[in-house]
Amino acid sequence: MKIRIAYNRRTKTLAIMLSVIIGVLTVTAGFLSVGLNYQFHYYVGFALALSLLLPALMVHWELRRKRLIDEALPSLLDDIAESHEAGMTLLQALEEVSKRKYGPITLELKKLTAQLSWGVEFEQAFKAFSDRVNTALTTRVTVLIIEAIRLGGDLKTTFNATAKFVRQIIALRKERESQLRTYLMIIYASSLIFVLIIIILYQSFFLPMSNQQTRFLQMQMSLESYKSLLFDLAVVEALFGGLTAGKLSSGVTLAGLKHSVALVLIATILLSLLF
Repeated sequence: MKIRIAYNRRTKTLAIMLSVIIGVLTVTAGFLSVGLNYQFHYYVGFALALSLLLPALMVHWELRRKRLIDEALPSLLDDIAESHEAGMTLLQALEEVSKRKYGPITLELKKLTAQLSWGVEFEQAFKAFSDRVNTALTTRVTVLIIEAIRLGGDLKTTFNATAKFVRQIIALRKERESQLRTYLMIIYASSLIFVLIIIILYQSFFLPMSNQQTRFLQMQMSLESYKSLLFDLAVVEALFGGLTAGKLSSGVTLAGLKHSVALVLIATILLSLLF
């Protein structure tokens, strides 16, 4: 899927409302089908996963858009420097490179050149560009460009040095993600192990105890209540385990929503089949 622009507030609000409606409808269908017994909790698990799916996709697409923008910055800066070295002014260089393809940042680059051609001040136009793109690297690059324009000097050197700096940041980011990928697998494995422990605990302890109760060892709740409690524990662990995975893998907690959806679905399906 091609991602060109960031989601505005209205789109995000509509997505959240739609997700809530999907979750409520799923829970309502579960209540009408099975009532409030332990099977109703399975519907709650599916409702949680479905209601998080759309926000998870939007967060994933937005982070992917920002990643593509950051990865395109070094090439963009090098091309601006080359055009400027060829004798073009900065505005002419920007107009030239805006005709090329740099992924999602291309549209914002065209808006920037249009504003500059209309007479908008460089500093104001670049700040608006940075706000629209909304990535940390773009903000840093914009600050460097504005200061270079304000102080004067060799813009080619500034653009080339900035491109080198951005490449180093991206390389460090990829190295960090590669090192943390192992911990992502550990979180998935631990969630699966937790589900298996719950299944073994239920079948080896709670189920036999319900059939052979003594006055010294009696269950304080019904078997269905324990079953529901164990299922809820597995879903909560899957939900927060996914968020932790997102924080570890990309540094953004909400990036873990997609992992939460996957883990909640896995836990719900396994427990609904094996419980």
